[in-house]
Parts: sequence; C-alpha cells; structure tokens
Amino acid sequence: MKSLIYYTWRISLAVLILIVLQIVFSLILGIEENSADWGWALLSNLLIVLVLTHAVARSNGSGFKLASAIFLLFFGIYVFNTQIETIFFQLQIPRIDVIRIILQGLLVTLLFSPLLVLLLGKMHKSDLNVESAVQPHFSVMGYIWRFIVCDISYVFLYIIAGAIIFPYIKDFYADAAHMPEPNKILLMQFFRGLVYIVVTLPIIKMTKGRKLETALMVGLQLSILGGIAPLLPPNPYMPAHVRMIHGIEIGISNFMYGAIIGLLFASKASGIVSNMGRTSDGDE
Repeated sequence: MKSLIYYTWRISLAVLILIVLQIVFSLILGIEENSADWGWALLSNLLIVLVLTHAVARSNGSGFKLASAIFLLFFGIYVFNTQIETIFFQLQIPRIDVIRIILQGLLVTLLFSPLLVLLLGKMHKSDLNVESAVQPHFSVMGYIWRFIVCDISYVFLYIIAGAIIFPYIKDFYADAAHMPEPNKILLMQFFRGLVYIVVTLPIIKMTKGRKLETALMVGLQLSILGGIAPLLPPNPYMPAHVRMIHGIEIGISNFMYGAIIGLLFASKASGIVSNMGRTSDGDE
C-alpha cells in the first residue's frame, strides 16, 4: 500500500511537470497548442511517465548516469527517431515547424529526465557496483551479430506492418509532395532500427531482473514512446484515422522489435553484479 501511494503521487507530479515543460517551451518557440486536445495530451504524457518511471524503478543505476540513460531513451525514441521520419517522408509540414518540435522535444526531455530520477529518489549514488553501459558486455562478434539480427528484424517488421495497413492510409500518402524511392525507405529504416538499439542499450545494461522482464520492458518503451504516445494527441498534419492506424501499427511492431532487442542484449540476470564487480554472464 505504501509503495502504491509512493508511486501514485510521484507519477502524478511527474505528469504535471512534463505538461508544464511542454507548455512553457511551446510558448517560447511559438508552437501552437489546441486546448481542446489536452485530454489526449494528458493520456499521452501519463503513458510516457509510466514507462519511464518503470525504467527508473527497475534500474540499478543512479545519479546523472541514470538520468543520461533516461534522456537518451526518451529523446532518442520519442523525438529523434520519430521526427527524422517526418522529414524523410516530406509530409506537408513546414520545415520550421519540425525544427521547433525537435528543439522543444530536446529541451523538455533534457530537463525532465533528471527531474524524474530526482523525484523517484535515484539521484543518490547506488550501493551496487554496476557496470558502465559502454563497457562491453559481450564480445565484439557477440555485439555485431546481435546488431545485425535486430536491425534486419526491424526492417522485416516495418515492411510487414506497413503492407497490412497501406490500403487504409494510401490516400494520405498519395498527397505527399515527394515519396522517397523504396530502396531509400529501406535504408532509412535500417538506420532507425540501429538508433532504437543504441538508445535502449544503456537502460538495458542498468536494468535488474530476468531477461524476459527486460524484453517486455523494452518492448513497451518502443511501443509507447515511439508509436502510441506521439500519435495520441491530434495534430493539424495527420487525419485522426491515419494517426490511429499508425498508432496501432507502430505500437505492435515496435513492441515486438523492442522485445527482440531486450531478449538479445539483456543478460540472463540483467543488472546483477558479482562480488568481483563484473556481471555474471561472460562474453558471448
């Protein structure tokens, strides 16, 4: 019961802080906000805070190292990997608006990440000797084959999911100014698949728990931060039915991809450190 109360008020405060930061930087950067859509925005922010809170709570890390991992996760998935596709597909969105959205996202995630870690009591130094996220956990070849398998899996999931929903959204993309060639689309998705791996690795290395738990956690992170949360609030550039279809499509495919990343990169006892100060798993 104490744990429920502890997290409930902290999550509520974190949602409020996130909303305030978004409003402040929207005003500063001249981004228009529709007050009629705040219900969807509130739900979106609640989902974001829930998934990030879970990542912090399950982490053996602390301090600015943990805050940096949360920032990389939040900005990399929610802002960077979402907006580069907006630019790539040349949708009818003014370039200055995209730049403002990216800058707002950068400032919000940069400030919110350490505040969330502080709010959840993880800014103090951890008692556990947790390996650095950049210290190799597998052999070089172990990393290479994992990156290759994951990246190919992402492109495969992207193609399958896109093919399923295309009949329902083709009219929207037919109005796009210049649709990229198929080979360029595939190259972009290979790049985005790599970005997802890079931004989730630090938090994976800090996460305590079983491999399956970590896989489910990363799946939810990619699903919510990369698909559901960004597409819940209405926007002037995408019709409601297209947003919802994309939200379902990306939510499911990203969850599957995140689970694959978690299964391949998490150790059998992720985040558990032996008495010698090294993880129990050897290089693979």
